[in-house]
Amino acid sequence: MSDETSADAPASPTEAVAELQSDPQWNSDFSGENGRQAQVAAMQRKSDLLRPADAAPNIPENLRAAMDDPSAKPFAEGRLPAQDVSEYRFDWRNTESVEEAKELTAVAQEAAFSIGANPQFASATVSHVQEQLTRVADGSRVFDNETAFDDALTKSFGAETQATIDAAEAALAAKPEAGRTWVQSTLRSLDPATAAWFTGRLASAFRAKRL
Repeated sequence: MSDETSADAPASPTEAVAELQSDPQWNSDFSGENGRQAQVAAMQRKSDLLRPADAAPNIPENLRAAMDDPSAKPFAEGRLPAQDVSEYRFDWRNTESVEEAKELTAVAQEAAFSIGANPQFASATVSHVQEQLTRVADGSRVFDNETAFDDALTKSFGAETQATIDAAEAALAAKPEAGRTWVQSTLRSLDPATAAWFTGRLASAFRAKRL
């Protein structure tokens, strides 16, 4: 009877993932061969298998404790991470096509989710960055003058400059390759002051679930 029960038992998450990874179509999607949307969908399938259906929300312990404190709850609510990539919504006002907007959304969603960014925080950050990109004058971007970027970081964060840089770099390291490329390209295309602000936002998002 025990053998029959075992045969009827549902596959464990590890077994289910192993079965998924044996699927050539899934591997092709996961590798990115079939486009960004297919890759994100493949990653989501794997995440769904590893996440129990009745799992409690993935709230960091520090924020869970703060949610029980009335005085700290508003602070904590503004830092709660998304439970799914679909919670991230972005309005790409400067894209040339729907397909480009979809691809950017997929990259930004995955990048934000990878570091546990709060959806509203991520949306506000991307919105401000988009607006500033339209205002950068020729010759005043970070890639035109990286020394000015260093100066802007020091001006913005003072004694906390290196700690902020370290946290932002850790956030970048946690992102998928496409997300890292997008963030790095965006930073270099911004004016130094906004790039410093963006660096601080990356650091804040990374620290929020770890402090």
